[in-house]
Amino acid sequence: MTDRPEHIVVGRFGRPRGVSGEICITPATNDPRRFLELTEIIVVGPDGRQAMRLEKTAVIGGRPVVKIEGINSREEAARLTERLIEIPFELAQPLPEGNYYQFDLIGCEAVGDDGTRYGVIEEVLFYPANDVYRIVSERFGEVLFPAVDCFVIEVDIAAKRIIIKPPEGLFCPTEDSS
Repeated sequence: MTDRPEHIVVGRFGRPRGVSGEICITPATNDPRRFLELTEIIVVGPDGRQAMRLEKTAVIGGRPVVKIEGINSREEAARLTERLIEIPFELAQPLPEGNYYQFDLIGCEAVGDDGTRYGVIEEVLFYPANDVYRIVSERFGEVLFPAVDCFVIEVDIAAKRIIIKPPEGLFCPTEDSS
């Protein structure tokens, strides 16, 4: 069983919206409405974590948009772009079946449906279209793997193993592993 962290990543700031300090969020959840319940977030920056209060939250075009207390211009909001957003773990909602927290996936071994060992998931990147696993191994180097249903066959968190069916040509042995 994976140890639960104190905080979990729920999204990443995108571009500012408008001129009054609102900013879009790329959520790390399938349900962007979860942001509507939050009154405070933790922003991860170069100097560590900082709690910030939300003045207003909306979902516009399927993406959360927030107005943060004390951020009152487009330029101030732009300084947050690409920073991660966390919440305390105890505020996290239960995940639907087939969904996993990033910390549960990190450290899992990626194994092909044919038994090929592709490496270990070192990071989960989230994008609007789909998540991406950063898989690292000596044999294949670093590979960004699209975490979509047609390529991810089975996830076994207890065994720390993910069975994948990668598209042809995605994993090529590095010169060092020859």
